[in-house]
Amino acid sequence: MYAILKHSGHQYRVAPGDRLLVDRLPADVGATVELGQVLFLNESTESGSAGAVGPKDARVTAVVVSHRRGPKLRVFTYKAKKRRRRTLGYRSDLTELRIEAVLGAADKPSRATRSAKPAVAADGTKD
Repeated sequence: MYAILKHSGHQYRVAPGDRLLVDRLPADVGATVELGQVLFLNESTESGSAGAVGPKDARVTAVVVSHRRGPKLRVFTYKAKKRRRRTLGYRSDLTELRIEAVLGAADKPSRATRSAKPAVAADGTKD
């Protein structure tokens, strides 16, 4: 089973157990996060089969493994014959995620198991 999701302007193909580097998330290490919008969900292991499901009610959960920084990029600009040179640098802040589960609509817990209403006694008090 795999899913294609959209998160902070990028699209990723993820499956349970994958590790993923995304833009920095405001979550602590070890926290469970739910990732952005699911565009496609394939519940079958064979590609091109009829197991493809629409993204309605599909969810992807992940655990934050670490926060780190990306590679250092050097940007050099110049204007020819004008003696103009400028060097800039950039490093992006990243979060490493481990995909825990790709949940489809069938994996959603039923309403009865979420919460039960408290019982009301004959005299109108709650038990």
